[in-house]
Amino acid sequence: MAVQTTEGHGQEGAVRSRRHRTEPLSALSLAALGVVFGDIGTSPLYAFQQCFTGEFPAAVTTQNVLGILSLIFWALVVVVCLKYVTFLLRADYDGQGGTLALLAQLIPPKRAATPMGLGGLALLVLFGSSMLYGDGAMTPAISVISAVEGLDVWTRAAHPFIVPIAVIILIGLFAVQKRGTGRIGVLFGPIMLVWFAAIGTAGAFSVVHNPGIFAALNPVYAAEFFVHNGARSLLIFGAVVLCVTGCEALYADLAHFGRKPITAAWVFAVFPALLLNYFGQGALTLADPHVIHAPFFRLVPSWGIIPMVLLATLATVIASQALISGVFSLTQQAMQLGFTPRFRIVHTSRHFAGQIYMPTINALLGVACIILVITFRSSEHLGGAYGLAVTITMLTDTIAFSQLLRLRWMWPAWQWVPLIVLFLAWEVSFLVGNASKFISGGWVPFAMALALFVLFTTWNRGRRRLMAGVLEHTMPVDEFLREAKEPTVISGTAFFLSPDPHGIPYVMHHQWMRNHIIFDTVVLLTVMHASQPFVHPENRIEVENLTPRLMRVKAWYGFMQEPNIHDILRHLRKCRPDVDFAHSTYYLARPAIREDHSEHGLPNWQRNLFRWMNRNARPITDSLELPANNVIEFGVEVRI
Repeated sequence: MAVQTTEGHGQEGAVRSRRHRTEPLSALSLAALGVVFGDIGTSPLYAFQQCFTGEFPAAVTTQNVLGILSLIFWALVVVVCLKYVTFLLRADYDGQGGTLALLAQLIPPKRAATPMGLGGLALLVLFGSSMLYGDGAMTPAISVISAVEGLDVWTRAAHPFIVPIAVIILIGLFAVQKRGTGRIGVLFGPIMLVWFAAIGTAGAFSVVHNPGIFAALNPVYAAEFFVHNGARSLLIFGAVVLCVTGCEALYADLAHFGRKPITAAWVFAVFPALLLNYFGQGALTLADPHVIHAPFFRLVPSWGIIPMVLLATLATVIASQALISGVFSLTQQAMQLGFTPRFRIVHTSRHFAGQIYMPTINALLGVACIILVITFRSSEHLGGAYGLAVTITMLTDTIAFSQLLRLRWMWPAWQWVPLIVLFLAWEVSFLVGNASKFISGGWVPFAMALALFVLFTTWNRGRRRLMAGVLEHTMPVDEFLREAKEPTVISGTAFFLSPDPHGIPYVMHHQWMRNHIIFDTVVLLTVMHASQPFVHPENRIEVENLTPRLMRVKAWYGFMQEPNIHDILRHLRKCRPDVDFAHSTYYLARPAIREDHSEHGLPNWQRNLFRWMNRNARPITDSLELPANNVIEFGVEVRI
């Protein structure tokens, strides 16, 4: 699959093949193993151990081992099998998943070029999405370093090299992202299949020696754990949640492979392997409580430790892929919904529109991961910071999903309320357990999410105020036509870009008042962002002929599509074959931001922050790929 930049023909092909997948289910499921399930698939490296060695450790007793195994099993059943696999994977929006895709389904089908407003649900979803970025930085750090720490089991002499090795691995991981999730999935899928076979087999050998460990499937042991440990059991939940970290990637990465391949990979490979390994660790701990400091690596014989460390390292590198690709998809959705500035997007597949690479986001995420590894230096310390971001993201998904069930799927209350209460019972317990981690490191992803949340809301408010200010300079069409009765007509085609699909933009009437010149063909172009992920190419262009020389064009794009002038021109040529668009001139406004002293103005700090973001954002001339030699910009003062 060749890498291509965002161009119209690539988008149309991607949309067509997105709806008509030709790859066999087995191939897609294998690729999904390499992208979607890496995070949750490597949780056995640290999840069970953290319950007994974390900040609030449980005593290594038979009752606690069976109770924690029961909690892990039912957490996987309720949170992953029931919530994500059974329900949320069906809550796609034209094939797209993720928290913002949930939000998009709750807003009107189409909207104008102005970014959507920030209501209560939008703010909640936006903060939950921000936490996914914190999770995207924490997951590669803790996964990679926990695998490399297996060298400590082999020899303590390797301890000084653990952090440098982890950093080198992370650099390689983020360097390979430009190859795209499709190629990565094909490469990583077979490795993850070997990983799940290995951890399942290792756990099975341990379970064979103590098959009574499967008594933990009985939820009574989970209930007894609560009774025996009291309020402390909720604090231990902060470690139990580690067994479901990465489950949000099942939904966030839905566009990459589809529901059926992800479901098949979970049911037939991932879930059985995880259960065998967790129960194998539990059986080994009951036989020898001293192994609790490294129960995963103690499942294999001494000669197998180095091969398992190497395989675990590969698996944790792959584990990081799930969150990285999820962050790419989330950022693209946020861009088109009006929450973030424009970033460069590279489509890495001609077959799947959801497979993208974002160089800037990739670099920032990679730097954050390396800083976390160098700062915390061990999986035990990172475990204190890990989990809070995951929990808030899952909680946000549940709240948004409840509104989808109520408002769009029209479920009666007696159906959706018990289901949501079941999910919340687990996730609120996870949140309480992780709240205790805030001081010991949980503040790190929280602070990252809070900073991003401020940036998201600032950009949204600033863009809305900026566009409203630009629209104040718009002239009604009738008024302009009255003034332009005897213009000087010159040959050629001029595009005037406008955020308003109604009046005459400031750039056009300003240029007319200065020169009294009008082109042979004038196009008022507005890029409209639909709230659905994709707009079919047949519905891309709306053309309205205002006069024989003047036409208004609305170009519709979904929030998983990138507008492009080449794509727009190709569709225009089909509608107006009589017009020469080959050597067009493009006019647009360059707003100069000034202080608005009215009650509607932004606070000084937010205005300055927005001004900085706007100055450093990717110019619209680049994102639309306008020919630089044919662009003319007019300054316009806007108060926000």
